[in-house]
Amino acid sequence: MLTPSAAAGVLIVWACAVAWVDLRHRRIPNVLSLGAWGVGVLHLLIVGHSPLGASASSSWLAAGLALLVTLPGYLLRQLGAGDVKFLVALGLLSSWPLTLNSFAIGALLGAAVGLAGRHRLMLLSSLPAAWQAPGSRLARWGALPPPEHAKPRHLPFGACLTAGLLMGLWLTGLPAP
Repeated sequence: MLTPSAAAGVLIVWACAVAWVDLRHRRIPNVLSLGAWGVGVLHLLIVGHSPLGASASSSWLAAGLALLVTLPGYLLRQLGAGDVKFLVALGLLSSWPLTLNSFAIGALLGAAVGLAGRHRLMLLSSLPAAWQAPGSRLARWGALPPPEHAKPRHLPFGACLTAGLLMGLWLTGLPAP
């Protein structure tokens, strides 16, 4: 078995992998989230506590709270299923305070990124038409939004949740060895 501090290191690497995939592809593969569910559930059932050392009741509560806070966003099509599964996995691997802190910080970060994106679109729409042409330098640099017929790109909330996790671990301190 890993010590809680070593488990925190593995958790950070896993969450960063989730964030990278979410930023790159705008989805979180089931192998990453459901695989972590399996590890978390097995660890809780066999060892009796989470990999980070939290009690089993704290981890089960964290998974339930993760569902409670993310399912409304999923039902309103503001979150993807991968985001829901990722936060539940995080709950199974950690504790309810860390899971809720990760969600709260991630939601604030996601809101800030979303608002900044909308502000950017408003600014870009006020540019002269010649600057907005598909062949213009701004379009080639990726500074312009995709054409209206393009599929909308959703916010990579898994990356925001990972940032929330990292901030939550930093605020609360890594588990002692």
